[in-house]
Amino acid sequence: MGSLFERTRTSVTLFGALLIFLGAAILANPSDVTAFIVRLMGFACALFGLMTFVAELLQAQSKDAIPFGTLALSGVLMMAGTGVVLFADSVAKILFILIGLLIVASGLRDIEYARTVGANDEDEHKASLRVGIITLAAGIFVMVVPAAAVRVVPIVSGVFLVLDGLSQLFLALQMEE
Repeated sequence: MGSLFERTRTSVTLFGALLIFLGAAILANPSDVTAFIVRLMGFACALFGLMTFVAELLQAQSKDAIPFGTLALSGVLMMAGTGVVLFADSVAKILFILIGLLIVASGLRDIEYARTVGANDEDEHKASLRVGIITLAAGIFVMVVPAAAVRVVPIVSGVFLVLDGLSQLFLALQMEE
């Protein structure tokens, strides 16, 4: 009996084609991809809040039995989700500013590591320092120009999806039936 995740030539080919299709779709309209994902998350948040509210209403025997905390949480989720859906572009920029902060912190950690390794291994010190400076610069770029990052990240993702899809198709050609 074969494994559930056995990779056949057909499945690898289909997976590769799907990756290429997804990458091409992202590359065709990169700015809308980020807004779509943010809107989707906002919609999911609002829907979860609504479903929680309705479930509490259906389970309650009387109007007084509905827990206030659950109702408040469901209301906050619905409002936050709706706000994210309505202001997806602004939320995406805020998210990229936060991501930029994380990247800056990572770059600073790499630079600190390079400083502590300096006396022990000169090559490791230089490599870690270079990586730290590049990471720090990338983080600052993402924080300062989040609108550009919103456009660049989907393009990079789309390119990598297409390349991964092509590698899957190449792998499929190498497989025996």
